Amino acid sequence: MIFQNLIAYYDRLIKTDKEDVPHLGFSREEIGFSITLSRSGQLLGEPRDLRKKLAANKYEFFQSTVPYTNAVNVRSGKGAATTANFMVDKADYIFGMSGKAAKKQQRQSFAALVKDVAGQSDDPGVLAVKAFLADWTPADSPELEFWEEICGTHGKWVAFELEGETGFIHERPAVQSLWQQYLAKKEYRQGVSLVTGSDGDIQDQYAQFKFGSGASLVSFNENAYESYNKKRGDNAPIHVIDEFKSSTALKYLFRSKSQRLTIGDAVTVFWTERNSPIETLLGPLLKQDDTAADNQKLAEFLLAAKKGKEPHWKDYEGDVRFYILGFSLNKARLALRFCHDCSVDELKDRIGQHFRDLEMETSSDRDLENPGIWHLLKETVRETKDISPLLGGALMRSILEGKEYPLHLYNGVLGRIRADQRITYLRAAILKAVLVRNFKDIIKEVPMSLNKEKKDTAYLLGRLFAVLEKAQLDALGKVNATIKDRFYGAASATPASVFPRLIRLSQHHIAKADYGYISDNNIAEITENLDKGFPAHLNLQEQGLFAIGYYQQRNDLWRKKQTEDKGEENE
Repeated sequence: MIFQNLIAYYDRLIKTDKEDVPHLGFSREEIGFSITLSRSGQLLGEPRDLRKKLAANKYEFFQSTVPYTNAVNVRSGKGAATTANFMVDKADYIFGMSGKAAKKQQRQSFAALVKDVAGQSDDPGVLAVKAFLADWTPADSPELEFWEEICGTHGKWVAFELEGETGFIHERPAVQSLWQQYLAKKEYRQGVSLVTGSDGDIQDQYAQFKFGSGASLVSFNENAYESYNKKRGDNAPIHVIDEFKSSTALKYLFRSKSQRLTIGDAVTVFWTERNSPIETLLGPLLKQDDTAADNQKLAEFLLAAKKGKEPHWKDYEGDVRFYILGFSLNKARLALRFCHDCSVDELKDRIGQHFRDLEMETSSDRDLENPGIWHLLKETVRETKDISPLLGGALMRSILEGKEYPLHLYNGVLGRIRADQRITYLRAAILKAVLVRNFKDIIKEVPMSLNKEKKDTAYLLGRLFAVLEKAQLDALGKVNATIKDRFYGAASATPASVFPRLIRLSQHHIAKADYGYISDNNIAEITENLDKGFPAHLNLQEQGLFAIGYYQQRNDLWRKKQTEDKGEENE
């Protein structure tokens, strides 16, 4: 159903007359540079750099709807030199040079295609390009400004402009009409499409998506993947028009900033069966970037989802189908990791459940009440470059499908806590979310704030550890290393080995502190519920509960201290 849904999405998009939704025979591609021609085909001035540099080796390119075919889409190997594009292409085909190497065959194939398609057209743009191709000396190309970048990895395509006119030559109505007439004469093999089951023109190969060398959603690049002596696209035949619509819709989603979520090499795209406000809200909702904070509609949706209610929108329709595709993208491959469809109501409930599972009392005003996926993943590693490429996709899938969270998320957070002895709001929230969703049969309840009635040994030990740390700080003030810095790992994994010693040590701290009796009362209140004493070991689930108990007890103690300090200041 993936192809049928993408085809239906293209049919909906094309009715909107959006500029970035191309018709059959065209594609939205990235243009790096342009050159301006006189009406007699002379090159005027230097090439124009259309790129916007965002960071080192990272550019935002100008986008334009260009004449395009799948032959160009998948060109590679020896055949690439003779597979030119019409009126806009790379430097090899337009100038006949790449760096200092001559590309005679590419230039000839480009000129031949212009001649075949344009025929005897008297359009000024066509005549200028023809004259340029006839007169240009390839050896002069290295003298052009930006030449190394034009030929480099970030050069992309070069387009023609005509002096005194706006827009590119390939965008002129007369040029586009010539291209459509040329394509209408093209003949295809006939066959039955596996998508529609009907006879028609069969596409040789599915479109490629350029994230480096290019990769296709459906491909058979080795004999081992072929069956019944069928070659390449014949193993999964699809009509030319269906292939165009589905690949164009997917390219549109990959370009979209509101219907695409990228985390590492995991890319999730989504759309609705028909127009719905939720279609463009999911990205900001799960990303939670700076723009999300100002989105009133998003805030209303999130509030309603967390309460299990419908947002008060006139255009809200809960029965609209919502489609999600999760990909793994990098320079060498494209893999579909998961596909999922559900109703908008189901999606709202799952998002609401996700944020309810994450609910945890904050420790400061800077804490994000509704953290995005990227914020959660950052808590599993020391540096963001170390985030697992698989974890982002797995976490996204668990949220959208309402399934268990990946255990790698939980183990990653516990590992970071052991490494740097820091239990932050986000880390406590992640641990709680995994415990309540993945281990609900073992751990019945995990509170979002301090619960003094909760009798779980691990939770009590976490609270006790926070009280012992507070007793030390009350007695000694600021120290280089607290008991948390020295004993957290052992206390959360093997309590019996350290807690008796820490309690004996606390008596010295209590004796020194001005209000030591408060810590003494807190220790007594907690330890009287430890019926079985200190266990020798805590398993991973219990270690998570220990961390949550520590975080919530510490929050409570320091909140009280801040309140007391403010009271003294007021007096």
